[in-house]
Amino acid sequence: MRGIAFATLAAALLVFSPIEASAQMTMGSFKGYLTGHVGMIAGDELNNEKLEGGASVSVQEERGWGAELDFGHASDAVAGRQILDVTSYLVNASWVKPRGLVRPFFVTGAGVLQVNGCDAPCNISARTYDFAMNAGGGAYLAFNDFAALRADARYIFSAADHPDLNRPDNFSYWRFTVGATFMWTILP
Repeated sequence: MRGIAFATLAAALLVFSPIEASAQMTMGSFKGYLTGHVGMIAGDELNNEKLEGGASVSVQEERGWGAELDFGHASDAVAGRQILDVTSYLVNASWVKPRGLVRPFFVTGAGVLQVNGCDAPCNISARTYDFAMNAGGGAYLAFNDFAALRADARYIFSAADHPDLNRPDNFSYWRFTVGATFMWTILP
């Protein structure tokens, strides 16, 4: 009986004693990268290289892992007899070297490839939205904690088939860009 009373008293003291709470995991800082980029697209299906412009924003945790939203657009790309406007909307997993003058990075992900166009001469343009995947990488040249230049190469691929539009099946292309990057730190 005394053992039960002692155990009850010990349990009551533990339950009602003030204890400092501490988290098991602490959230570190994050780094943001906002880039406006310009370059060109080229590839197997494309007969010519075309100017491409776009933007991307990424957020990386302190070890370099993160996510990126990317947008790119090129007008009047020629693929066979087709004149195409190609727009990509991509969500990527990414890794960026967290520190240093040169910060290599890698991305891979998926999204939507919007293709507008038709056979030349083009009277009524057809518009399609297809699932697309991409992978690539490059490097940031960081001047300080706020400004950098970015060079980037990506392969963008869509397995869509549109035989009614005489568009190339499995439409793919390379995108090569350079851009100015604004960087910021997000503290916990």
